[in-house]
Amino acid sequence: MRAHDTTLRTARLTLTPLDPAADAGQLHRAYGDGEVMRWWTRPVCADVADTERHLASCAGRSGARLWTVRTADGEALGMAGLLGEVEVPGLTWLLRKDAWGRGYATEAATAVVGHALGDLGLDRVEAWVEAANHRSLAVAARAGLSERARIAQHYAHRDGPHEAVVLGRPREEEPRTTLGVIAELPVRDVAATLALLGAALGARTGFAIGEPPEFAEVALTPWSAGPRFRLAAVGRRQRVSPVRLHLDVATAAGPLHRRAVAAGARVDGEPTRQPWGRTEFVITLPEGHELTVSAPA
Repeated sequence: MRAHDTTLRTARLTLTPLDPAADAGQLHRAYGDGEVMRWWTRPVCADVADTERHLASCAGRSGARLWTVRTADGEALGMAGLLGEVEVPGLTWLLRKDAWGRGYATEAATAVVGHALGDLGLDRVEAWVEAANHRSLAVAARAGLSERARIAQHYAHRDGPHEAVVLGRPREEEPRTTLGVIAELPVRDVAATLALLGAALGARTGFAIGEPPEFAEVALTPWSAGPRFRLAAVGRRQRVSPVRLHLDVATAAGPLHRRAVAAGARVDGEPTRQPWGRTEFVITLPEGHELTVSAPA
């Protein structure tokens, strides 16, 4: 099974179109290694046949272009390519452990990115890399990808969710005109709401204006930038239209739910798994605003 017939060459490597049946035997050295597969989207492949099935599944997806990464003498070191059935072409790579630390991953990834943005004429390429996977983050950076966003993921074989960095490289530089969207909630008591959100979610006050505060920013990270929203004071008799916010978190829902309950927040039920692959619960503020805490299921 081959999705394409293009061979790529670099100074030290030859990237040949992936053939699951022919290449699985050599590639199983990577796919059968627990250390290599530590960050992967699936557990270690049990045997060569399992590796072949996995490779065939990946290669068979619409739009996929996968290559076997080989040395000059034809020895297979791993796989690199573009994932199929994704909105933005996704860069992927995996090398066996004894090939690490020699620059092979960067060389292969750079070749794939160059082919994608050059010969294929794609507008952009992106890679999703776990935030703690510093080795792969460095490979993506050396291949010219930079951070574009962060998301929460939870693979079925992993104990809990993790934070992933979305890195991307466009064919032509694209200026970022929008860096974020900040919602504003009208509340009766800004100070009390800040205290509640601090206790329930670990939020901090980005800034507050007035004494007592009439306007404030709720920061959801300890850093100077990141997810946040704002609170604006309204009069006791002023009508408030409830707002619904979704907080996308990269941790398990259970501990956050228990923390919110212990803080005295109004929490509507236990965390519930949703059909779209998230586990969620709702914190309702006194004005009726709903904060849906959404974690990867």
